[in-house]
Amino acid sequence: MSVYFQIEEYHRPRDLKQTVEILARSGKRARVIAGGTDILPRRPGVKKIGGFTHLVDISSLGLNDIKNENDHIRIGAAVNINYVGAFPLFLSRPYRALSEAAVGHSTTTIRNRATVGGNLCNASPCADLALPLLVLDAVLVAAGPNGQREIPLESFFKGPNYMALDTAEVLVEIRLPPCSEKAGTAFVKLRRQQTAIDMAVVNTATYLSCNKGRCEAARIALGAVAPIVFRAKKAESVLTGAELCDDVIQKAAATAAEEARPIDDVRATAAYRKKMVRVLVRRSLETCMRRCNQ
Repeated sequence: MSVYFQIEEYHRPRDLKQTVEILARSGKRARVIAGGTDILPRRPGVKKIGGFTHLVDISSLGLNDIKNENDHIRIGAAVNINYVGAFPLFLSRPYRALSEAAVGHSTTTIRNRATVGGNLCNASPCADLALPLLVLDAVLVAAGPNGQREIPLESFFKGPNYMALDTAEVLVEIRLPPCSEKAGTAFVKLRRQQTAIDMAVVNTATYLSCNKGRCEAARIALGAVAPIVFRAKKAESVLTGAELCDDVIQKAAATAAEEARPIDDVRATAAYRKKMVRVLVRRSLETCMRRCNQ
């Protein structure tokens, strides 16, 4: 079904203060864009969506850089996904899942436009970038009428296409805490046709911090198998403190599958998704183990 919107005003604010003022004045009638790959492809059709009539373009606010500081890494909300995929720091072991998710997101053309902030704020249950950012303990920084506030990514998603920002707030940046050099991360994605434009049937990101073969910390994030992306904490508890071996990995993967709450849709059945959670989590954890030992 085609969907459409009608724009009455296009805003290109000069700074964050003006951005917040426009959003506060426009309320639910406004939508923030940077790359515009989620909103702009919508076209005239038979169903009007959203009720928004104002576009607020934040692409010129200087939110398109990545900075590695002493206490955290700062990713601007308007950084495009190709930049994330090629950023040298994210090609190293502790952050590898972030680069893998970026490269696997879509076509090169779309990745040149699509932004990290847009991928998160769209709040899709299969959002690729959300998964590695979850296992890396990301914190989001939002600006609003009362200044800035921090939102742990784990509490950001409220439902399909529904997230924690107020109508007068805009996402400014994503912050990552320092990652242990003993850690390994991985991202794995299954698509129906395995083409670049296909959304995930199941996707997962994992994190392991290991010392002499024992797991000190574990994080597992799942996508496309629940109303929101989420951490599989029961599966994580199977790994934490355990000697890592095939049996433990298999048990953690099976536990993650039990935590999944998928649905049947045009891309896959719920039963198939559950089976694939087990497969993908196992593969991702095995990759993490290898990277921990490098």
